[in-house]
Amino acid sequence: MAQETPNAPAYAGDLAAAPDAAGRGAQAGFDRPLRESEAHWREVFEHNPVMYFMVDADGIVQSVNGFGAAQLGYRVDELVGQSVLAVFREEDRPFVIQQMSICLADPGLSHSWEVRKIRKDGSLLWVRENAKAVRRPDGFLVLVACEDITERRRTEDALRQSEMYLAEAQRISHTGSFGWRIPSGELIWSAETYRIFEYDPSVEPTVELALQRMHPDDREFVRQLLERVMLEQTDWDVEHRLLMSDGRVKDVRAVAHAVRDGAGNLEFIGVVMDVTASRKAAQELSRARAELAHVMRVTTLGELAAAIAHEVNQPIAAMVTDAQASLNWLGREPVDLGEVDQALHRIVENGNRAADVIGRIRELVKKAPPRMGMVDLNLAVEEMIGLTRAEIAGSGVALETALEDDLPSVHGDRVQLQQVLLNLIVNALQAMSAVAPGQRKLRICTARIEFDRVRVSVQDSGPGLSAALVDRIFAPFYSTKPDGLGMGLSICRSIVEAHDGRLWASADEPGATFHFTIPVDSAR
Repeated sequence: MAQETPNAPAYAGDLAAAPDAAGRGAQAGFDRPLRESEAHWREVFEHNPVMYFMVDADGIVQSVNGFGAAQLGYRVDELVGQSVLAVFREEDRPFVIQQMSICLADPGLSHSWEVRKIRKDGSLLWVRENAKAVRRPDGFLVLVACEDITERRRTEDALRQSEMYLAEAQRISHTGSFGWRIPSGELIWSAETYRIFEYDPSVEPTVELALQRMHPDDREFVRQLLERVMLEQTDWDVEHRLLMSDGRVKDVRAVAHAVRDGAGNLEFIGVVMDVTASRKAAQELSRARAELAHVMRVTTLGELAAAIAHEVNQPIAAMVTDAQASLNWLGREPVDLGEVDQALHRIVENGNRAADVIGRIRELVKKAPPRMGMVDLNLAVEEMIGLTRAEIAGSGVALETALEDDLPSVHGDRVQLQQVLLNLIVNALQAMSAVAPGQRKLRICTARIEFDRVRVSVQDSGPGLSAALVDRIFAPFYSTKPDGLGMGLSICRSIVEAHDGRLWASADEPGATFHFTIPVDSAR
C-alpha cells in the first residue's frame, strides 16, 4: 500500500481525498491551463507511436492511446476503466504501487523506472515508464509514457549471461584475462586475475603491482621481457612464479597478443593461467613413472638373476683357481715366479671383470634421477650384451651384432637407454623360447640415419607379431605373457620419447624387430 502525503492521496484507491472548499476555490483558477494541458496530452496520446496511459489516484485507467493498447494486444475500451495493475505481473504490482505513490507524493516532478508488462496473450514486454502526477479539480492524474526496451533488456540479459559464463569458466579453469594499454599504462584485470594474484578487486592494477607479486628470482626476467615486447610490439608467452604474502608459490603462464586500438595505439590483450596444480600433477606423474621404471628394472634383473650369478661366478671361480695355483707355485723349490706373476695378472683381470658386471647391475638397480650426457650407444649395447651373455647362451640363441663404426654420441641418460636395451633383449629371448634351438637368432644393430639420429634395432626369430599387435603391445598393462605386467614396453616408449626419440615395432618373417631412434648429440 502506498504512503500518504500532505499534498496528494495514495495510489491505493481508498485514500483519494477531495480538496476542501478553500482548495476548490483556488483550484478553479487553474482549470483552463489544465484543460489545455490535457488537450495537449491527448493530442500526443493519439498521434505518437509511444504507449501512453492516464491513470487516476486509484489506479484506474482513464485513457490509453491506440498505439499503446495495440502494443499490449488490447482494444482501447478493454483497458479504460480497468485497474492499470492488470497489465503487470502479479509479483511486480507492489513495485508499481510504490512507484506511483512516489509520483503522487511529488506532483509535477518526473519519475522513471523499468518494469515488465504482460500482454493479453501472456507474453512479456519490458518498458521504461516516465511518469508525472498532475492535479485535477477532482483529484490527481498520473500521466505515463512507456518506452519499449524489450530488445535492449534481452541484449543486456544475454550479455550478463555471457559475462557470467565467462567469469565461471575463468574461475573453473583458473584462467584470468587482462588488457594493457601502453600509452596510458592502464591495466585491466578480470575477477579471476585478481584471484590469481590475490589482490583486492578495489585495488587499481598496475604493472608495478603485478611485478611486486612476482617471485624475486623471476621478477627481473619478467621486467626485461615486458620492456622488450613493448619495444618490439610483439606477442609474448611466458611462465614464471608468484610469491604470495603467506609464502606460497604459484606457477603461472601469461600469454598476450599485441593489437592496435581505433587510434592506432598499442595494446596487449591476454590471459594469465594458474598452472600450479597441473605443474604439480606433472611432477607427481614424472615421479610415479620413475618409480615404476625402477620397479621394472629390478623385475627384469630378477628374471636375469641366474644369468647374472653365472656371469659373476665365472671370474670369481677363475680368480680362486689362479690363487690356488699361485700358492702351489710359491711352495715349489725353486719358486716359479713367472707362473705366479701371470696368475696374479689373471686374478686382477677377472676381479675387474667381476667388478664391471656388479657395477653395471648397481647402476641399473639404484634409484637415481636422470643424468643427461653424451652416450655411446655402441658401448651401451656391448655392456648390455655382456650383462646378458650367459642368459643368451643358456637360451641356445645365436647372437649377431652389426654396430656401425664411428657412430656419433647421443644426448641422454645412459642407464635409462640401457634399460630399454635390456627390456628388448629379454623380450626377444622370451619370444624365441618356443622356437627350435637351432633357429633362435638374435641380431642387434646400430646405424646413423637421417643425418641427425642414431637407430638401434633388436631383431629376433620368434613367432613374430600380427599387424593388430604392432601398436597394441605398447599400451600400458597389455602383455602377451600370462604373468606379464604389461608395462615394460610402455615404459620403454616413455623413456625413448622423453629423449625426443621414437620406439616402434615391425613384423618380420620370421620374428619381430624393435627399433628406437635417439637424436645425435648437438656437440658432434
